[in-house]
Amino acid sequence: MTIDAAVLTVSGVAVSFGGNQVLTNVDLKFTHGFNGLIGPNGAGKTTLFNLISGYVKPAAGSVEMNGARISGLDQIKVARAGIGRTFQSPRLVLDATVMENALLGRHSLYRWGHFAELIQWPAARAEERRSREICMQALAQFGLAELAHVKADSLPLGSQKLVEVARALVSEPKVVLLDEPAAGLGVDDIDVMLKGLRAYADTTGICFVIIEHDLELVSSLCHTVNVLDYGRIIASGTPSEITNNDLVVEAYLGAGFKAEPKQAVAAR
Repeated sequence: MTIDAAVLTVSGVAVSFGGNQVLTNVDLKFTHGFNGLIGPNGAGKTTLFNLISGYVKPAAGSVEMNGARISGLDQIKVARAGIGRTFQSPRLVLDATVMENALLGRHSLYRWGHFAELIQWPAARAEERRSREICMQALAQFGLAELAHVKADSLPLGSQKLVEVARALVSEPKVVLLDEPAAGLGVDDIDVMLKGLRAYADTTGICFVIIEHDLELVSSLCHTVNVLDYGRIIASGTPSEITNNDLVVEAYLGAGFKAEPKQAVAAR
């Protein structure tokens, strides 16, 4: 599969709630690397993520991953098919440790059940050790190794978001949906997150789809940006093409927007 081949394809998708049309005939193709999804509040971005990850069923259209249809499956089956996900507000088990939260990302991959764990079956113990190693590596990649045995409720928002990103990655996904991962984070946390994500992308080549309002971050990270407005895709292209698109400027960026010089964006 080439770098330009679509990993995740959304075809003619429509979603409505109580007669309110939220998504209308949405067509998208997401490839390896980082794909951006931007648009004003209420445009339908999170609804699209909920549809892809199995929380919402489409009224029309389909979602396919590597040619296999996943739309219509529940969220557990979608996760097992290879979709990882984060949320705008971290969904951690707050009275569990950082390591325990990370291990939840491995749950669908376990071959051995709880009984094998209880009797300390050697294969189950080896599987548990391997999962802990993988989780520790992911936590270390996001500067969280020293917090592995700290309760999640004692962490600031930035660290909780990083834990959730690590948890999504240890599930060995083919696609990771990142819903506003930088929202509420300080500059240092954003830098840690971007460094970890880039390192993971470089070593695995998986597909990331990122919703983010920080256009500078999106421009520095994504090779393609898609713009959603009132439930419809109004533009797709490179960051430079998007920031200079009159329709996007009017609908999302504002009439007074002026695209930053490329060197300033790249210096992020």
